[in-house]
Amino acid sequence: MVALGVTPDRRWTATTAELLAATTAAGFSALGTFPDRAGPDVRQLYDAAQVRCHEVVALVVDDDENETIRSARALADAAAAMGADWVLTVFRCPLTADTAPVVQRSAAVIAEAGAAMAVEFSPLGPISSVRAALDVVDVANTGSGRAGLLIDTWHFERGESSWDDLGTVPLDQIAYVQFSDALVPAGDSLARQTMHRRALPGDGTLALDRFATTLLQRGWDGLVSVEVLSAELRTLPVDEALRRLHATTAPYWL
Repeated sequence: MVALGVTPDRRWTATTAELLAATTAAGFSALGTFPDRAGPDVRQLYDAAQVRCHEVVALVVDDDENETIRSARALADAAAAMGADWVLTVFRCPLTADTAPVVQRSAAVIAEAGAAMAVEFSPLGPISSVRAALDVVDVANTGSGRAGLLIDTWHFERGESSWDDLGTVPLDQIAYVQFSDALVPAGDSLARQTMHRRALPGDGTLALDRFATTLLQRGWDGLVSVEVLSAELRTLPVDEALRRLHATTAPYWL
């Protein structure tokens, strides 16, 4: 059965305790976190709330190998402290013969902490499609299950991926799904659209029914992490925001 979680918005001002209370009250079972909000004391709060931490956000891979590995170690430590399954990973550099070893080393560091790399593709970066991200997963894994594919609905429909890609992606390579809708584009900045103008599921223009049905009919039953980066949603109390997130997401998956 699909599980529902939340990828938090860095701009939310709620404390971790407030986020956890809102998470459970809304009906979610998982809540992601950031490395500066991770640690043994925070883990105790998650355990007491019976909420799991599914992700630590986010490792940025670029062509500065030393900085990328340093960041990977910090995120791996955070994942270990929280018992997180995944370190969300984004890319500022393409996959090349020079950057592949950086990806492999980062994945190995994360694996040593008991987590895995969640490879996220985005039209805003050089890893911009399902197929490109799967190439990164293959390099990171080196036969050891160190990485999986993160599919964000916004990035999927606004990028270079096809519905055939979604219909044929190996289900066992999907780390999890990030779920949101999108308002009608206003202006030319994709960065502004993705960071401030996402929408509650059903309130936008994305083909979310088709997305969810494509995976469910294939038998996928993993984690859906709702990530609605929205200037409007940020004006609401966090408990009301998460209640709306669950109410609009659950009909697609449960």
